[in-house]
Amino acid sequence: MVTDKIENLGSYPQLEKYQKEIEEFIKALDMQELEEGRYVLREDTLIALIQKYHTRDKDSSRMESHKKYADLQYIHKGEEMIYTDRVEELVLAEDRTPEEDILFYEPRRDSGADVLKSGMFGYYEPQDAHMPCITYLNSCDVVKVVFKIKMI
Repeated sequence: MVTDKIENLGSYPQLEKYQKEIEEFIKALDMQELEEGRYVLREDTLIALIQKYHTRDKDSSRMESHKKYADLQYIHKGEEMIYTDRVEELVLAEDRTPEEDILFYEPRRDSGADVLKSGMFGYYEPQDAHMPCITYLNSCDVVKVVFKIKMI
């Protein structure tokens, strides 16, 4: 798990081969109002999902992880809390793989969380469970890009 400002993206060796496409996509998002949806940046290995939503209460959310893709969640506008945990310590509640590449887990006591604000990203590999889209101080509108990076 990594939380940092997007200008530090090049500091992470596991992301360097995708850095150029990620930075170019974010610049395009800055220059124009891209629509919500799925954008294939590099065949099946790098996909960008633009999401626009209102943050929600933690009680209406579930911890999740993925097997096939890592998530790089970039906050373009707004702020949110992302709770995190280690997959190996959680109890699986629902497995939607391989069709949707998402697993959900039973709730448990919090083990950690990060606040992501505009210009920041969180990076979560398959062993990193995460619960995104949670209200931090005040509920707000968020524009986020989730970069799906193929791991297997």
